[in-house]
Amino acid sequence: MKCIVPIAGPDVWSDAYQLRPLVDVGGQPLLEAALRPRAWASGLTSSDYVFVVRDTTGLGELTNYLTSNWPGCRIVTLSHLTQGALFSCLAAMAMVSPDEPIIIDLADILFSEGPQHPRALFESDGYGAIVPSFSSDESCFSYLKITAGLVIEAREKQVISSHASAGVYMFATSGIFLTAAAHSIAHRDSLAVNNNLFICPMINGVIAAGHTVIAPNITDYHPIGKIFHSL
Repeated sequence: MKCIVPIAGPDVWSDAYQLRPLVDVGGQPLLEAALRPRAWASGLTSSDYVFVVRDTTGLGELTNYLTSNWPGCRIVTLSHLTQGALFSCLAAMAMVSPDEPIIIDLADILFSEGPQHPRALFESDGYGAIVPSFSSDESCFSYLKITAGLVIEAREKQVISSHASAGVYMFATSGIFLTAAAHSIAHRDSLAVNNNLFICPMINGVIAAGHTVIAPNITDYHPIGKIFHSL
């Protein structure tokens, strides 16, 4: 199982905060505050992490930090901004084995609840994807519509329900991830936001391919990424 962490967006560096992934959160860098407490983190080794970064101010400092704190991790460096996190994560797919489960962690909401063993859950229950969620009505989040315990629709920055995505997306296999990415690209007229494609709407592609998706509720969330929304 691989955990892909895209940190190549337009706000990875700013004059106000400098390197976003290293912003102090309770005495530790944001990335560690987000990734270390995850319920499934004990099932991952440092080499299971794939960080997607961008050639921008502070790149050397960032890559040194990553290799020091996640020894053996993979780092994919982009030369320019992509048209959304979907494309940034596609750049990391060369580091993922066929049919390997994938976790996309946007690392912008702190929480420690959720499935401890996603791979086992995929194998036992046959889910196509798992998206931890929390209750909200703020338009800065992405949302999932749920019926009878299953996700039936996902939207980026559209309040279609009270179930907000916690910014972590678990796909049962790399094949399901790629199928979902292709679906988003084919439907970008309706799924893109400001001409960018993100991860949450990819869940529509998982559903369209005939897979079930669940969104377990979490209560210990802290949306630290909100401080960057004004940049």
